[in-house]
Amino acid sequence: MPATEPISGRPDRVAVEFATTDPDHAQSYLTSAYDATMTINGDRRTYRFRHVRLGGGAFHLDTLEHLAATEYRCGPVAAVVVGRVHRGMRTDLDLDEKFGPGDLGLHAHADRPYHVRQECVLESVVSLPPEAVSDAARNHPDGPPPALNFTTMRPVHPADTLRWLHVVDYATSSLLAAPDFITRPLLVGPFTRLLAATLLTTFPNTCGPEPRPHDRTDATETTLARATAYLDANADLDITAVDLARAARVTVRAVQLAFRRHLGTTPTAYLRAVRLGRAHQQLRDAVPGDGTTVTGVAARWGYADPRRFTASYRRAYGRPPSDTLRR
Repeated sequence: MPATEPISGRPDRVAVEFATTDPDHAQSYLTSAYDATMTINGDRRTYRFRHVRLGGGAFHLDTLEHLAATEYRCGPVAAVVVGRVHRGMRTDLDLDEKFGPGDLGLHAHADRPYHVRQECVLESVVSLPPEAVSDAARNHPDGPPPALNFTTMRPVHPADTLRWLHVVDYATSSLLAAPDFITRPLLVGPFTRLLAATLLTTFPNTCGPEPRPHDRTDATETTLARATAYLDANADLDITAVDLARAARVTVRAVQLAFRRHLGTTPTAYLRAVRLGRAHQQLRDAVPGDGTTVTGVAARWGYADPRRFTASYRRAYGRPPSDTLRR
């Protein structure tokens, strides 16, 4: 079976698939896919490899299947990678760590190459940019990002594993539901940050932000006013917690405390409500024949799943968005 071409080379598609029986082809493909030098050794008579990538732009959700016993060496990988074995056995030979069906394993050492043996492995992999994980742990917007320092390659508690799997399933279903996902910054950015934040709560680490003495005293109405003004003016942009803290001239923690103290909500919930209002206005302003659809409006304002958008819209306005569009 020769290597197959990607499902689509269009930049507005999220899925790419590759398959081969040639270890050399697999080696070249994986070197490119993971931006790291890859060397694969396996029995050419039995070698089978398949790779499916759902690309969210800043993050990737991959499925890799090796239908043979293989051993490979990989140069340093810049991404933070979480793998889950579904079938077979994966062994990190440098650390003598074995991962079997159901196990989660973390690779977050950008300066470390690794040497792995795989025995008929089916594995799903999530790759995130290190800066996204660092930013998820950042408090001061203009200070240095926290160093990524994980104390173990595995989750400690089963509940942490289940939470990670739930978030990955949610991201996967959202990508599949929105073929133009990677062209929507309001989808890509929040999902990247959700995965990064969940990773930090799944694998024990020392990356957490240190509280600053003025976090509580800076959670003032003035801070809230600056933050809400920024969100109101820029709801169409992909806004991070660091962006908002910088606009409010305080720390991430101070902004969160200000919203909780003075509005009884979170910055994320406030921004979601603003965007829902913009979606409502876009539906009201639509005219017959202009191409406006509920699905398109939902994705425009950060909803990958139109059903979630419809549920939120109905709670806020007492009717489905389709009714507003038809009026």
